[in-house]
Amino acid sequence: MAVKNEGLPDLEGYLEERGRHLVTYTEGATMYHIPYYSFVRLAKEAGANLPLRRTIIIDVDIIEEYLKENPDVADRVNLVRR
Repeated sequence: MAVKNEGLPDLEGYLEERGRHLVTYTEGATMYHIPYYSFVRLAKEAGANLPLRRTIIIDVDIIEEYLKENPDVADRVNLVRR
């Protein structure tokens, strides 16, 4: 049973409402089947990093749009796929 914290925002509800797909660097690298640091570079290059306190989360929607707009980058990602 989930415990509601009084006074704290419902982050999961907010993200579901906004329709965003957010991941960490590790999850993103696994999802795209590329090395960790290649994904870090891709996320920074796309401007998809969202700082959340001492953690960085990545907006996958921004990366997908960036890859569609930059086919040369998409080709580079395909070359480093595991």
